[in-house]
Amino acid sequence: MGAAVVQMEIYPSVTESERKTVKKLLTNYPKLSRQVNDVRRRDPETLTPQQQKVLNEGGRILDEINVAVGLIIDEEVKKIFEHRYIKGVKYSGTIDAFWSERGRSEKTIDRRIGVGVDTIAEHLKLCGIIGKSDGKLTLE
Repeated sequence: MGAAVVQMEIYPSVTESERKTVKKLLTNYPKLSRQVNDVRRRDPETLTPQQQKVLNEGGRILDEINVAVGLIIDEEVKKIFEHRYIKGVKYSGTIDAFWSERGRSEKTIDRRIGVGVDTIAEHLKLCGIIGKSDGKLTLE
């Protein structure tokens, strides 16, 4: 008998549950970004326990999302993705902007957004922020 072939993944596949988790994080990105940046400007000695938690947990998530956005290779995907999640524009506003601007269909825009979400999810999974066996968002 021949040897079994095992296919390995460099980046583990992203599950639908992980996509949902990432979309929730991304939907909250504009608010989280403002909170973390506000806390970072303050004197560390004066932070409340809640502000310290925002800085420690939210800061790491924010930083890793920013790194992951930089990993999006396709400039069109990055532009649509940033418009939707980083700038916090509603879905309908994103569709309107890119449909009229470049004549892209809604399905094409959805695919571009999906590529961006998967890129973010792969990076957050690699960092251990998502993808734990218990399915919970974790910070190490």
